[in-house]
Amino acid sequence: MKISYILTPLLALATLAACKQNVQEPVAAPEEPVEETVAEEPVEAEPVALVPVIRDVKHNTPKPATAQTATGNRQPAAKKGETIYVETDGAQGRVWGHVTMYGDRGNGTIHDWDENTWAVSVTRHGDELYATDQNSRLYVFKLKQNKTQE
Repeated sequence: MKISYILTPLLALATLAACKQNVQEPVAAPEEPVEETVAEEPVEAEPVALVPVIRDVKHNTPKPATAQTATGNRQPAAKKGETIYVETDGAQGRVWGHVTMYGDRGNGTIHDWDENTWAVSVTRHGDELYATDQNSRLYVFKLKQNKTQE
């Protein structure tokens, strides 16, 4: 009884598949292309002498890209940032990382001993960098002055 439940649908599918292979669809007769005739008017033109055109090739230097603000004012493209290594001992322990400054503002990534990593927004205030992470914690990094030997 159970075998007949399985075999009956399989036999029905096989029968349908065999029937579909034997059926041929009628093929439509190919349409004959319609030729359009266009009356051409004779063109009386003077022969033109072919003269080679020599173009002066100038080396174009690309202009710097400008960013357009929402108000429509054009501003110069952002300058390349200055990457600074920072480290400090704070309430959260020792943290270090790299920040990229664009003038007095920037962003970067800092790490701690517990292998945590935070993205920070940075502002410069004199010889200090104030960094705020995604959890609104504040870090203060002192900038080291480069001492030149005289």
